[in-house]
This record gives sequence, C-alpha cells and structure tokens, in this order.
Amino acid sequence: MNSADIIRRSRAAGCVELSDAQIKKMQETLLMMFDDIRQILEENDIPYTLGGGSVLGAFRHRGFIPWDDDIDINITRSAFNRFVPLFTDRFGEKYWIHIPGITPDYALLFPQIRLKGTSVKTRDDYNNDECGCCIDLFFMENTYDNPVARLWHGIGCQYYGLAVSCLKFFRDREFLTGFAKTIGNKKLLMVTRAKILIGRLLSFHSMDGLVSRADRWNGRCRNEESGYVSFPTGRKHFFGDMYKRKVMYPVSRYTFENRVVSCPCDTEFYLSHLYGDFMNIPANEARESHLYFEPFII
Repeated sequence: MNSADIIRRSRAAGCVELSDAQIKKMQETLLMMFDDIRQILEENDIPYTLGGGSVLGAFRHRGFIPWDDDIDINITRSAFNRFVPLFTDRFGEKYWIHIPGITPDYALLFPQIRLKGTSVKTRDDYNNDECGCCIDLFFMENTYDNPVARLWHGIGCQYYGLAVSCLKFFRDREFLTGFAKTIGNKKLLMVTRAKILIGRLLSFHSMDGLVSRADRWNGRCRNEESGYVSFPTGRKHFFGDMYKRKVMYPVSRYTFENRVVSCPCDTEFYLSHLYGDFMNIPANEARESHLYFEPFII
C-alpha cells in the first residue's frame, strides 16, 4: 500500500468524516458541475471519457459508487485546450479552473475545475483559497510507438511527477509532517520525511518553473494517432496506466445517474487493468475516501 492509499483509508483528528447525507449532497453538487462540463464538451463535439472510479461506478452501479465523493474525467490535451476558452466564456463566473503551468503556485500536474462558493479542502489545498468542490481532469497523453522513445518518455514522466510531489512536500512540510503524525502511521511519516528531504534538494527550483517543465515533458509526444496513450498523473502513473489507444477510443456509452456518458471503448479491460477483480465489492475498511479539512461547505 503506497502513501496515497494509506491516506485514503485513514482518519485524522481535525479532519471531516463525511456523513451519508454529506456524501449525498457532495454527489449532487458534483453532478451539477459535471452537467455544466459535459454540456460544453458535447455541444462542441469535444471527446472525453469518465476516468477511474467514475468508470467503475458507471459500469457496476450505473452511477456513483455509493460511498464515492468525486468524479474524474479523462481528456486529451488538444481537447482540453479547445474546452477551456468555451467553458470559461460560459461559466467563468461560477468556477475556478486550475491548470498546471498556468495557475500560479499550483503544485499538481492535472487540471481541476472548482466550484466557487464552496469549500472542499484536502491536504493538497494547504494555503489554497480557491478550494471549492472539484472535478479532476486527467490528461490522456500521446506516447511513442518506438519502445525506446516510449521508455524515455515514461522515465521522464515518473521523475517529474516525483520531483513536483517532493518539492510540494518541502513547501508544505510543517503541515504535512503534522498531518502524518496525526494519522499515526509510521510508514506514512517515513515517506513524508523522505519526500521532504528530496524536496529540500530540489528547492533551488521554483514550484511554477518545475511544474511547467513537468507538464511540457508529460505532453511532449504530439502524435495524436500513436498506438499508445498513458496517464502519467493517473492512479498507477505512466507505466501502470498505459494503454493501446484502441482501449480508449472510440468511446463506449454507459448510464451514470440517468445520464448517458462516455467511457473507455474497452471498459472492462480498462477497469481490470486498474482494479483487478473490479466487480468485487470491497469491505468497509478497504473502501477509499478522501480526507477533508474545515471549513467544509457544499
């Protein structure tokens, strides 16, 4: 179990543990946001798919996994670049859009759309005033058909992903160290301290500069007809979240909370690649959830 998994399955003093009613309200808010996003995507024939647990919810539950509290979207860079100005023109007063390499002091390598007037604060939102309820968008990156070039691309993506994470841990070291101690998990505290140490060695970089370089590296392959794609910022990173393009497109259509939505073409392969026996309902203690901090407002 990696540090992210430890956090998803942990509880800490000072964190908000969502009640069933709060999860339901969160899901309603996310659906409203998703409808706005999907409206722009589908009106303009911009391709997308649901991603990760949202695909699992559509396939297994025809909607949210009952205890789930997020929606993930997979999108290509070129599609995202078409989407942003259209979405901003229609909904700019309603949402913040955080984009790696563009949004100042943004230490994540995937975009987020966040609802103004709400507060859903995670450990990634330390000192972030724009921490509204959010939907994550994960870039489906082209990668090379040549195996040597693909390996080099992947190594760089892994390096930059770790570097950005460690620099963020160094920047937020007091908060994250205190958080790890509160969780009370020795492995998490050890990983936190190791990443802070690496981040200290990288601290000659500015956060914005490193994020910009990482984002450019992730998107370095411009061949939109390559046989392979990957999600460097996804659940299993570049090598664990790489697929033949035909797994993703053309899309399949599934029902999600009474909405017909796009999912990966070979949905079952995608889910088994991410989750293994994805039809098996996990026990309560194995279910993933996010940790939120006060103030929590939806």
